[in-house]
Amino acid sequence: MHFKYLFLLIISFLLNFINFQLKAQHNHEKKDKPATHGMLLFGKDKVFASHLPMFHSPHDYQVILELEFDAKTKNIFISDQKKYPEHATYTIEPEKFILPDMIKSPVSFKINLYRGHFERGGTKIASNATVKIKQVVYYEQFNPNNPKAITNNFILFGGEKEQFIIHQITNKPDFEQIIEVKATLNIPANQKYNLFSMQNAENKPIGVSGNNIMVNINNNQQNIMLLKQIYLEFDDLKE
Repeated sequence: MHFKYLFLLIISFLLNFINFQLKAQHNHEKKDKPATHGMLLFGKDKVFASHLPMFHSPHDYQVILELEFDAKTKNIFISDQKKYPEHATYTIEPEKFILPDMIKSPVSFKINLYRGHFERGGTKIASNATVKIKQVVYYEQFNPNNPKAITNNFILFGGEKEQFIIHQITNKPDFEQIIEVKATLNIPANQKYNLFSMQNAENKPIGVSGNNIMVNINNNQQNIMLLKQIYLEFDDLKE
């Protein structure tokens, strides 16, 4: 009888613990409030967006998306890049939404499109346009309670015509760097990107002008030509 009672007590404890964890997870997922999640916009063949991250809720996510615009807005974006080649930075100002919910169950949303940073004097070139998520390339939430070691990793992605690398953000202080590159992509069918590390290097931006880098991807050495820096940000990721 004693062992039976002990067994039931353990089962009861485990059930209560599991229920507590599920509630905690549920509360964690629902903590975010609707917010304006500004994003960098880049690409001419495919249009990609990189969420402008910070280390506090509700912006504590690194997200890379492939977006689909209506034809008129995409033409405005592509034409403006050709007209102003000296402007590397374009951003979108979306309507407010809860980012994890949008990633899990994408729906169309409205955006304003800017040449430059929409919060730093950028020029609006399209208003109230409709956009939807075509694919989620990368999605990771920062976790200050279980921080990853700071590493100088980069995310390589894109299509046959255009490729990009983005610095993988891990823990504060960090930085966001987006560079257009020329690389021979060899991404496995079950992946949307390749991850590589800058060997024997500090966690700092890559110098772009005229540089090629040799990296190890899936145990293969690959040369990557650095073409154009699209964005570099330190201040939003200091703390």
